This record gives sequence, C-alpha cells and structure tokens, in this order.
Amino acid sequence: MPFATGRRPERLTVILVLLTGVTGVVEAVSFLGLGHVFTAVMTGNVLFAGFGLAGGSIQAAGPLAALAAFAAGAGGGHWMHGVLLRWRGRRWLAFALAGEGVLILVAALLALLLGDRLGQDPQRFAVIVPLALAMGSRNATVLRVAAHDLPTTVVTRSLAGLFMLSSLETAGRRFATVAATFAGAVLGTLLLGVHPAVPLLVAAAVEVAAGAICPPAKA
Repeated sequence: MPFATGRRPERLTVILVLLTGVTGVVEAVSFLGLGHVFTAVMTGNVLFAGFGLAGGSIQAAGPLAALAAFAAGAGGGHWMHGVLLRWRGRRWLAFALAGEGVLILVAALLALLLGDRLGQDPQRFAVIVPLALAMGSRNATVLRVAAHDLPTTVVTRSLAGLFMLSSLETAGRRFATVAATFAGAVLGTLLLGVHPAVPLLVAAAVEVAAGAICPPAKA
C-alpha cells in the first residue's frame, strides 16, 4: 500500500482534486497563450504532432517540445522520488509536489520576463518546457502513489466512469475530477486576460501549498 495507514487519506484525495484543477489552469495558459500546445494532456500533443507532421494547419514543433519535456519530467521525477525517499522518508510526496510547484513558478517568472514575446518562437518554448517538465513529474508522482482513480491530468476515464454503476464515493471522486478540470480551465482563461503569468502564479501557489499540507506517504 502506498500510504502509512494502508488507505489513502481523505486529505490527499482533496489535494489530488485541487491538483486536477491546477492542470486546467496550466492548460488554459499553454493552449491559449503558447500556440495551441498542451503541457499535461499528452494525448492532444501526440495528435497535434501527427497533424502537423502530415501537413496540417498545426505546427508540430510545440507539441513535440512538450512531449520531450514531459518525458524528461516523468523520468526525472521518478529518479527524484527515489532521492526524496532516502532523504525525507514518508515526507517525500510533500517535497515532490512542492518541487513541481517550483517548476510552474519558474514558468510564471519567464512569462513575466518575456512579456509580449511570449507567444512567439522561440520564446514560447522557454515557458512550455518547465510546464511540461512539471506535468511529467506530476504523472510520475501520481503513478508512484497508485492514485489511478485520480490521475490529475486526464478526465476521459473519470467522465466515462460517471455513467457506470459505482458507489456514491467513487462517483463523487469522478465528478470532482471533471468539475475541477473545468473550473481550472475557466479560472485559467479568465486570469490569462490579466497576464499569462498570473494564472501560472496561482497554479504554483496551489501546488506548493498542496505539498505543504500533504500527509506522509511511502512508495
């Protein structure tokens, strides 16, 4: 079992739902502000890369860069988890989430520095890369704690599960996942109108705060 109690604490369930909302915020910035590229939903990037390489209207460079950074984040995150386990024991998860928040903060600061050049090549890649690194690490984190019902970056399975026979508790988690993604997308889009760095700063703050209140866990 991934947790000291043998069962996932309710506090962590709430944290995972909040992180799902963070994904919505981040994707609003990346898709609307960085040239139609995802930094968490890699299914979209695989499709966009295929469209672009086949001569479609979408440029393949952004999705390919995000895919590469996401893969590096997943691999690097997996390695870092081992380091954190040896260094911090059951507090490793808190530090992993905080580290992902720092990567989002870096993206926010770069967005501030780039200003009006944010949506241009090659400047936009400076923000795409740390965001995709953070989301790749996030996926490695969720897999390590075996939170398969709350993956935090996709809602397809949760949405399908809403229409299947399940307990009220399971249905509630699935609905919360979909609702958090939607709410995050709305919030991210609204804040994007102020400045692209603003929603990223909010996302980073939530991620770091989630790490600060995260319960102990073991791999």
